[in-house]
Amino acid sequence: MSWICKYCGNDTSNIDYDYLVGTDHLTCTLNNIKVKTKLKITNPEKINTLNMCLDHSTISITYCGHNHSVNDMQIPYSFYEFEAHKDYNSQTTIFQIRTDIDSMGNVEIDTYKGKKMNVSQIPVGIVKDRAALINKMIELVNEQIV
Repeated sequence: MSWICKYCGNDTSNIDYDYLVGTDHLTCTLNNIKVKTKLKITNPEKINTLNMCLDHSTISITYCGHNHSVNDMQIPYSFYEFEAHKDYNSQTTIFQIRTDIDSMGNVEIDTYKGKKMNVSQIPVGIVKDRAALINKMIELVNEQIV
């Protein structure tokens, strides 16, 4: 059995059992635990809006639901899904706002336009502020995905 902490690489053979998790330092283990907090959007259906933009275009945003999926590494995640249309054209923009909040207080937002996808991070504060979230979605609808 190796008495090496997998987090810091130091010897743990001289450490009292009360300060170990297996053969790892208790403090190293606690510092490396990812505390996952989940985003909850209250009344997401209230984000359903028809917005008049400064260029006189209109963007409609509709809440589609709270869904679950798995990523490429087969790790499950959940997200809120919204759909946006600009000027009632056939171009649809789909937003998937993930519920996992990272240590910096951001959530991932996946934006799909046609067959193109963009992944970005936005602060939880924007998601919690209905007007700020709508403005962010309008900005992303107008943005070109490369």
